[in-house]
Formats: sequence, structure tokens, C-alpha cells
Amino acid sequence: MTPQVGAIAALWPSDSPAADSTVRRFLAFPSQHDPRLLIPTRPHRASVIALRALRDKSTLTARAKTELARAAIAVTRRAVELPDPDILGTVLSHLREDDYTYGVHFGPPRANRKPVIAIVTTGGNLTAFAKCGVDELTDRLVRREAQALGLLNGLTSITVPVHLGSGDFDGHAYLVQSPVPASSVGQAKSSAVVAAQVEVAGVGRESVDVAVALHATARLWDGRVASSPNSSAKAQLRALADEWARAARGADLLWGSWHGDWRATNMAVNGSMCSVWDWERFATGVPAGYDALHLFLTSQVSSTIEGLPAQLYANADRLLQPFGVHPGATAELVATGYLLELAGRYLDDDQTRAGARLGQVEEWLLPHLVRVASQRTSRSQGRDVNES
Repeated sequence: MTPQVGAIAALWPSDSPAADSTVRRFLAFPSQHDPRLLIPTRPHRASVIALRALRDKSTLTARAKTELARAAIAVTRRAVELPDPDILGTVLSHLREDDYTYGVHFGPPRANRKPVIAIVTTGGNLTAFAKCGVDELTDRLVRREAQALGLLNGLTSITVPVHLGSGDFDGHAYLVQSPVPASSVGQAKSSAVVAAQVEVAGVGRESVDVAVALHATARLWDGRVASSPNSSAKAQLRALADEWARAARGADLLWGSWHGDWRATNMAVNGSMCSVWDWERFATGVPAGYDALHLFLTSQVSSTIEGLPAQLYANADRLLQPFGVHPGATAELVATGYLLELAGRYLDDDQTRAGARLGQVEEWLLPHLVRVASQRTSRSQGRDVNES
């Protein structure tokens, strides 16, 4: 397999490994020409553990595909040989044992694509995950996750990875973290998920200053629209953000924290506890309930995305009730803030250029937000007329 650009080239920048590099055999899925997943061929038990650790397990279909890939490990002869990447030694220096193999997940094309390495002992024990930044965006996300893991100690209803080590290697950020229990993945409607989301929303709540939070949000939106290549979307987002901030300033919102990307593929329910990973979007100073909205929206994505915002608003009262959010206008305001955050993120990350399905926010998301803002303005003007 010839090293490629981006996430793959970050681990194997050339075809000329160092003379003392260990060379291993991997299976590339779905193909050697477009690898999204590399699984070691030996030892077999470690191969299966690496595969299951790196594959999506959130649906029956995803689990069936994993089992097909597991069968392929045993029978295929189309393996590729690759030297250990230079960063592997640094990753292993944060672990206690030295008898390891590893698999690598690259994922589909998207702006935040980066290598995720699953470290497995040759005896078949999943020991750690390592994330490796490849550019400015992914470096920022990896560093943010390292910081987030340090803030999340002591939560009672949620299990988060343990920070094992982090730093910079060859100009890019890396993070080594422990695995968390993931025997039962998904279960988005579980009461354990709701309890965990409510607890995360309370992290740092006592230190949130609403005026400061709104100012920080405005600056964040400013930065996002400045970096977006789409001038029309920039103008729409900035106007919508200003209107939302004015409404939020006088609203009875509860503020706190959120995971930032709480979806079925980033969590598992084990009894009364919820395991959650991928904390690279964690943030404080946001209205409570964003995580519940994000989990709902990402769970509804299907062949069409045009109706997603309307579905979210229709369910906002129910989804936000556990967070103490008042139904009606307040819940609508929280849902709008979340969708603005999502739109800003896609523009900031330039997900359209990366080929992400939801990246075309000017087609499915911004028009809906414009209508909601117009309706809110009409209601406000109607109240002013009645009061006068």
C-alpha cells in the first residue's frame, strides 16, 4: 500500500522505513487503495479485539459488518506490510507493558479525519487508544479532548476514558487514553443516557457567567464566519447568531457544559452506567440540553436530511425536560442555539469540501433557522403591539 495524503500519510509519510523498524502485516478495509481501517493479521485474538474496538457497533447492521470483517481476517491472503510508525514508540512509552500490536482507524473523508490507534496486547487485551492530529483542526481537537478528560473526574453516572498521556510529536498533537466499557453500544433512549447527559450539563455550571458565555459565543461565531469560504453562509450565520444572542440574553436559560458530539457511536450503556468517549468537542458555557438534541438529530439522519430541523423542534420540549428547560419558547431557543452551533461547526471545519453529508448547511439548515428567526421576530412584534 502506498502511503497517501492526510491522515494516512501522517503515520507513514514515505515508502522508506527506518532500517530498524518492525514490519507488520495488516488487512486494509475496505481496500488497499482506500484504507479506512487497518487490522493486524496476527496474533488472531489480538486482531479480533482490535477490529471490534475500532469498528462501529451502534447498530445490528454495523455489528454484522464487523463479523464479516472478522471472518475475512482468518481467510484472506491480501495483506499489506507496513513498518511501525514513528509515533508508536512515544505512544507505548505511556503504557506499562511492551508486548503489543495495534490497529488503525482512519474513517471516511471528513474535515476532522485523523488516525486513531487501538493498542492491543498480543494476548488480546485492549489497553489504550491513541489519537494523532494531522493538521490545525485535528491538533486543536486532540488537545481539547486531553483537557476535557482532566475536567471530568468524579462523575457518578458516566464512565469516561482516563488520560494516560499527551503531548506533541513531530509538530502535531497526540493523546493516549484508556478504553471504557463498551459491551452494549447505543441505547439512545436509555434512562442511564439521560442521567449521564444531565450530569455532564452540570459540569462547571456554578462558574458560568452568562454575559461572558454570550460574548465568547459571539467571538467564536466571528472566527467561524471569518474562516468559512462561503460568504453567503457567513452573512446568514452572523445575522442569525446576533438575533439569537439578543433573545438569549433576556431568557431564563440554564447554562453548563456538553460533550459536543454525543451520538450512538460514541457511547455504550452498561446497566445503570453510561460509557462515553470522543470528548474532543467538549465545551462549557452553553445552554443545558445540547447533548440530548445532538443525540436525537444524529440518530434521525437517514437518506434525506431536509426535515431534520423540523423534527428536532417538534421533539425539543420532550428532550429538554430532564434538564429543567421550560417548554415552548425557551426550548425552541435552546434548539436554535444548538443548530447555530452545528452550522457554525460545519462552516468552521469546512465539512463541505471534505465531503461530509451534512456539510451543505446553506441547503438544509440555514434556511430553516432563517424561518424560525422570522417567526420569533413576528411573535415579539405582536407582543409589543398588544402591550402598547
